[in-house]
Amino acid sequence: MRTPDQALAEHVSGRPAAWRIGLFIAALALNLWTMYAPSVPGPPSNVRLDLIGHAATFATLTFTGLLAGIRPRLLLPLVAANAVASELIQHFLLPARSGDITDLAADAVGIALGWAVFAQWQRVREQRVRAH
Repeated sequence: MRTPDQALAEHVSGRPAAWRIGLFIAALALNLWTMYAPSVPGPPSNVRLDLIGHAATFATLTFTGLLAGIRPRLLLPLVAANAVASELIQHFLLPARSGDITDLAADAVGIALGWAVFAQWQRVREQRVRAH
């Protein structure tokens, strides 16, 4: 059985555990469901609370993708392309949805937030491995 320090060292060395890949798959499924559902998930609102949802789902997708070991040079452009595609598909192909540049901006904020949180998380983890 591996100790927590061994598991942490394994992740820092770049070999992700299966649960990290599972988290990414779950985040991807949630993102795809919320972005490509035929109608807007959740109750209607005049307040743009959906912007929080956009940022949160893209932050989660980015963070878990990096956690799963997907290289940023591959992951970040793919997640950004998904953000653009989702708005175009909502605008042109989903009658009950509408594409919106503000939603795209929230997606971009989420991507940046997910990347920043992962970078900070990785720095803290690496410091802990070095300390042991």
